[in-house]
Amino acid sequence: MQENVRFADNAAKIFVFDQVYPLAAATEQANKKKLYAFGLAAKLNPFKRPKEETVLLLKHELRYEPFWHVATKREVDFSREINYPVDVGNAYANKVVINGTEYPITEQGNKRTITLAAVEFCHRKIPYEDYLDGLCRDVKKGALENYIRKYKLQEHVELQLPEAVASQVRVPTLLQKVNQTLSAEAINAHEFQQDTITVEKAYLYYRPVFAFQYSWTTEDKVGVIEVDGLTGEVIENGQWFKDKIESIATREMMFEASAEIASAFVPGSGLAVKVIEKITTGS
Repeated sequence: MQENVRFADNAAKIFVFDQVYPLAAATEQANKKKLYAFGLAAKLNPFKRPKEETVLLLKHELRYEPFWHVATKREVDFSREINYPVDVGNAYANKVVINGTEYPITEQGNKRTITLAAVEFCHRKIPYEDYLDGLCRDVKKGALENYIRKYKLQEHVELQLPEAVASQVRVPTLLQKVNQTLSAEAINAHEFQQDTITVEKAYLYYRPVFAFQYSWTTEDKVGVIEVDGLTGEVIENGQWFKDKIESIATREMMFEASAEIASAFVPGSGLAVKVIEKITTGS
């Protein structure tokens, strides 16, 4: 049976975190680590290392990096055929009749039973929740969730943020991952009456990150130091992302596209997600 997919009310939302660290503090942090912007080989090479006077700041930016919080549940109504063994306590009984149907008694050791054929009608809920970096990087477990729990953010009905980096994780890919996880859950059933996946949250978050690009002048190399705009954490050997969101994205666009996005769950179906990709790709 194919799953039915639906989006809960207000399932699609966009949030932007309030910046905590100012540029001056981020710059100071980055300059302390600028010699480590050129990778591990440069950092460990005892004969050719960058020096303070040979590493110059080329440019800096405050950008907003995306990540996703997705919460879904799969609800399944199904039935399965099963045989119930029922103990017979009367030692003198040799058969049992229930509603006109005769059931023979079987004996095994000192145990005497009859077997009732039955159909169980069941309802099962299977939840799935995850946090995914929009730039496909390995992120320490719990880090993205901690941002949401600890730092202030604002919901945006309309997102006009030229500093936002386009997400490399597109909505169809995100939801296909959800579906694969939910569908992998084994259900022992003879028949399915209903199989529904509900997307309760498809939240897209943008967090502030400072990026400082440095030039190692004597080696003609360029490196990047990143400073988290929320925690102040410094990332050595960072990245400079060129793809930014060029168009306005709205929550309504996400919600209106949800019916088409849901088709990503159905193998072989056409996928015509257009408007939502303004959010994830900037196209």
